[in-house]
Amino acid sequence: MKSVPFFLLILFFCTSCLGWGFVAHWQISVAALDLLESSILNSIRGDIQENVFKNWIGAQASCVDVDKYFVRELVPDHTFLSASFPEITSLSLEDIKNSEALGKNAFGALIDAFFDIREYFVAKELPELAYAIARLFHFGSDLMMPLHVVRNTDGQFTDQPGMHFRIESIAGTLFLRKRSLASESPLVLQDAEIPRFILNSISQSASLASVFEIADKKRLMDNVYDYSELWEEISPAFTEAVNRAVFVCASLLKSAILGIEETIPVECFE
Repeated sequence: MKSVPFFLLILFFCTSCLGWGFVAHWQISVAALDLLESSILNSIRGDIQENVFKNWIGAQASCVDVDKYFVRELVPDHTFLSASFPEITSLSLEDIKNSEALGKNAFGALIDAFFDIREYFVAKELPELAYAIARLFHFGSDLMMPLHVVRNTDGQFTDQPGMHFRIESIAGTLFLRKRSLASESPLVLQDAEIPRFILNSISQSASLASVFEIADKKRLMDNVYDYSELWEEISPAFTEAVNRAVFVCASLLKSAILGIEETIPVECFE
């Protein structure tokens, strides 16, 4: 593997474990909140200024990986392989939440955050609600990242060690800009529709992983690893995956909030 300039190693050291990288998780979170109707956003941000709230969520979503109490002990794996859980479409959200096996990966962590949003929204506990939204956005984003949902997550099967870091943390941080993201109205999903919705989205993102593998391998064969050339080749796939992450995260948050009255007794609101 070609060496990365020392200043890049220092600059991106903190993002080496951060899924999409610090910047992308933040931008995805803010973009997802941008898609929500004002009435929904106002109901979850309390008295916090809108722009401050969005960036507060973005900052927390970016830092979920370093929360030792949640990530290190409860969710050690931020990946998910659909083939390992063929029965998941027949499970309810409660089944997924209570599954010990699914609780050890990003899918289970996402559903856990989904239920926490409902609990803390009803209880009007804003700090806990904000962190639950950040977790939903973080793991929802991870599930839409092609290298999180395939076996060759870090080039270990194609002699490309470090591919994950080069694609997500370096290229994504250097070149991804929020203005390049598209806007799509989020869906309102019934609870029973959510597992298949997530799985279909995962499948679409997984199909893009080969684009990253091919582009990375080309750069490794060059005398100097050129990140601008890498980005030129992967940017359509990368941007597609990020847009999908924004749409999925916004849809799940909207569905969590609007589905409360159907899943929580009326007396809880009184």
